Amino acid sequence: MERLAGEDRDYLQACRRVLAAGVLARDRAEVLAIEAARWPQGAIHLRNRIEAPGARGSPEAELEMLDFGQDLQLGLAETLEGLIGKDARLAEALLQLQLDCARVRYVFEETAMRLREDPLRFAHAESHGRLLQRLTEAKMCLRARRFDEARAAVAAFRGEAEAHTISMDDEAGRCTGRAS
Repeated sequence: MERLAGEDRDYLQACRRVLAAGVLARDRAEVLAIEAARWPQGAIHLRNRIEAPGARGSPEAELEMLDFGQDLQLGLAETLEGLIGKDARLAEALLQLQLDCARVRYVFEETAMRLREDPLRFAHAESHGRLLQRLTEAKMCLRARRFDEARAAVAAFRGEAEAHTISMDDEAGRCTGRAS
């Protein structure tokens, strides 16, 4: 049984590397190619977090960026809300990075839940689908220059992502026997 758990862990890590390999490297490079001066002053720390793993020349930079977790996703969404209609290039680059980070993260989470045969995996997959739909909706609205609708979709994503994180934390607490 121990060997199987190790194999599952190796499989998950391999999945994560494959998913993150090209897509996030491209998105990350596009975001970092935009000069830092264009970022809102209150959000420059997010750019620094995105840039930091690559500063060390790590081939695992995209995976490290994913490990920042949900707080990076929520911070990007908040920054994106303020950029829509003001800086199209940065808004589009951030939205694509956010969409692809969410996809990679959700596939990884869902795969881990499948391997554990977690009965809640279907509810999480449904929630992930709704979250990705919000980001896709924002992307379409942004391209159509419907800025108010794009902002509303990003705001809805942010609210639903916060609720999803809380529900996942609650469920993890129940699974490990912690009081919630």
